Amino acid sequence: MTDAQLLTLAIAIVLPLSMLLYSNSRITDTKETLRAEIGESKHALRAEMETLRAETAAGFARIERAIERLETKLVIHELEHHK
Repeated sequence: MTDAQLLTLAIAIVLPLSMLLYSNSRITDTKETLRAEIGESKHALRAEMETLRAETAAGFARIERAIERLETKLVIHELEHHK
């Protein structure tokens, strides 16, 4: 083989391999970035879920107090008007 043929063969082998390595490193970087962003999103969603959970509990507590007041009024009404 001549030097030109060897050089062409070397380039034909080395270039795709180097592109593959570069591509793999880019994929790894992308995966790491996505994992970090997903982690941040998870943290934000969990915080929002906790806030919603607290708001829901507060809403149910208000409803429960309102029901208790209505039950008390009903008992008083029954005692006053349905002896």
